[in-house]
Amino acid sequence: WTPSLAYVVGLITTDGNISNDGRHLSLTSSDLQLLRTFKKCLNLKANITNNPSSNINQKRSYRIQFGNVQLYNWLVKIGLCPNKTFKLKSLKIPKKVLRDFIRGHLDGDGSIITYVDRYLSYKNPKYVYQRLMVYLMSASKIHTEWLQSKIKENVQIHGAIQIKNFPKRENPSYVLKFSKKESLVLLKWIYYQKDLPCLERKYKIYKNYLFVL
Repeated sequence: WTPSLAYVVGLITTDGNISNDGRHLSLTSSDLQLLRTFKKCLNLKANITNNPSSNINQKRSYRIQFGNVQLYNWLVKIGLCPNKTFKLKSLKIPKKVLRDFIRGHLDGDGSIITYVDRYLSYKNPKYVYQRLMVYLMSASKIHTEWLQSKIKENVQIHGAIQIKNFPKRENPSYVLKFSKKESLVLLKWIYYQKDLPCLERKYKIYKNYLFVL
């Protein structure tokens, strides 16, 4: 285990695909920078290509696919599997690299949200607040509860799990949501030093928020 490998596992857990052939793995994203970082972490020679399915929803995305039997078998051993979306449970992630895994999970299928709250400003112009929230998402309730428990165990924040339904989907998603105070604790924990592998646009949201505090 290394921090970079744990980060990669977080990405594969969310945006990755493990094929049924026992060999091939892939990652799909609309962020080229994220795929380039993924490629660098694993020292891959495979090319990043356009994802044909992105033509359906009109949002351009990209994909990297490669074969590695040893990595495939190891990922299965720690708890991942083909068709994992609804099957995800707990994963065997060492404590020393858990925050790197969480950072990958956030970059793959999470959000850092900031906004200015002026809801009560009609009562007093001073009632303007800088809000911050972090979301971690999964289609598996068990996996989301496991995430919540591991974060609480390591940084003593709890968050709240909410169910998100979609009009055209049979199954809901589960959102582990952190308020401002807890989000600051979580983000400080996962961005523990400079030059870590991460999705730069999300990291920038966090840094910009610290600047305006």
